[in-house]
Amino acid sequence: MALTACSSPSPAQHDLANPALPVNHSSSGDVNGNATQKSALSSRLPDQNQIDPKLIYDLPALVDLALHTNPETRASWEEAQAAAARLERNRSAWYPTLSAMAFGQQFKTSFPIPGGALVSHGYSSTGSLDLAWTLFDFGRREATVDAGTQRLHAANFSFNRKHQEIAYRVASSFFAYQAVLSKVTAAQQTLEAAKAGTVSVQAKLSKGLATRPDLLLAIQEQAKASYDLQDARSSVIQAQADLTANLGVSPTYALQLIDLSNVPLPAGLVESVEKIVDQALEQRPDLMARLAELRAREAEVQKARAEFWPKLSLRGMIGNQYWGNIHTNSLSNDIYSVSNVVDTVMLNVEWTLFDGFERSNAVHEAEAKQEVSRAQLDSFRLEIIRDIWKAYADTKTALEKREFALALLKAAEESYAATQESYTHGFSTVIELLSAQKDLAHARFTEIDSRATLLRSAATLVYVAGEHNRGDFNSDSGAFGRNPQ
Repeated sequence: MALTACSSPSPAQHDLANPALPVNHSSSGDVNGNATQKSALSSRLPDQNQIDPKLIYDLPALVDLALHTNPETRASWEEAQAAAARLERNRSAWYPTLSAMAFGQQFKTSFPIPGGALVSHGYSSTGSLDLAWTLFDFGRREATVDAGTQRLHAANFSFNRKHQEIAYRVASSFFAYQAVLSKVTAAQQTLEAAKAGTVSVQAKLSKGLATRPDLLLAIQEQAKASYDLQDARSSVIQAQADLTANLGVSPTYALQLIDLSNVPLPAGLVESVEKIVDQALEQRPDLMARLAELRAREAEVQKARAEFWPKLSLRGMIGNQYWGNIHTNSLSNDIYSVSNVVDTVMLNVEWTLFDGFERSNAVHEAEAKQEVSRAQLDSFRLEIIRDIWKAYADTKTALEKREFALALLKAAEESYAATQESYTHGFSTVIELLSAQKDLAHARFTEIDSRATLLRSAATLVYVAGEHNRGDFNSDSGAFGRNPQ
């Protein structure tokens, strides 16, 4: 998401994971998704074919992988699909409904007549087709469709923002993981320097040019360097887990990643913060989703007001009634059957004149929800502006700190080299040597932190600005200049 490498990767790389035992992520389900209970969980993991163990992943490649494997992407897509289906359901109100009905019965009836009762028994059946069609409803259906359309837009915008969110999380965890690996490398360099210092002090002690306390101080510094190395290594597992979780893959997968030193840094902020704010207010997908929700609430107000007006609908029915094997106890004792066609056409006007103020309260509720959405939209605009100003200031500060970190590292390297040479010739004490060694270790960690902080700050600025495509997540983003170092 922020400032990914545009140059070809160097041989320097890291293995994200290298499991001792192979892990099988295949499922045993059929094409309809019917899997056994044993493989129900593993079948939801991404296909291992999507991960190329020979590829050195840079940030754009990791983002592509996450967009294919992260379950949140699929969930957001299905929510958009559900919104599209709801819109089609709303549009179905414009069409007539046609239903079929049929029933049969066996009956026996008795009618009192002078001198007794007329008894009939037999069976009957009825079949019919009913057509119902709302012709005019004063805008109820239009408002419902408008609300569904706006919520579909909101779902699509949310889907786009979910892509940006996943890309941002992948970028942040990638930078954090690479920073931890770089700190491990720096800690190893510090340990090697401490070991070399201990050997140098021992050599001088054997010649009577150093004291026992000098050697103990050197050993103490070596032990501290060993501790710092193990402490740095302990952070790798957590950073690795965070990265794989944002990728949507199992931590057991082995990924080769480009080194942090190969990721280009921005040279400076080109655009003003006001311009970034204006662009964000025009293109942030989540802000567009809030605006679409406000328009949906406006459509719901229109629908609530339309409920005060009547509905005009057409109703028609055609069918057949049949009475068969009818027996009566009349003098003639006849047995007969009858069949006739029944059809009906009606034009209905339905108008609720009084409902206990239900419709009035429904309008008040819809209007209140509309005002809530409008207030939330205004509040969200202010939140976006605040986040952009903060991210802009953090990035500007990170750019300045990066320059100081580089100067500090250069000065510490020169100071350590000079002190080491001076100590070799007997002009410096071991305390001065160890102090220069500590300063160099601190400068290395500071340089790593400054690079990772700058990358994360720039990624945050791109994210809060709502840049659209993946190309905006690298150093080609319009807000930044290009710095290959």
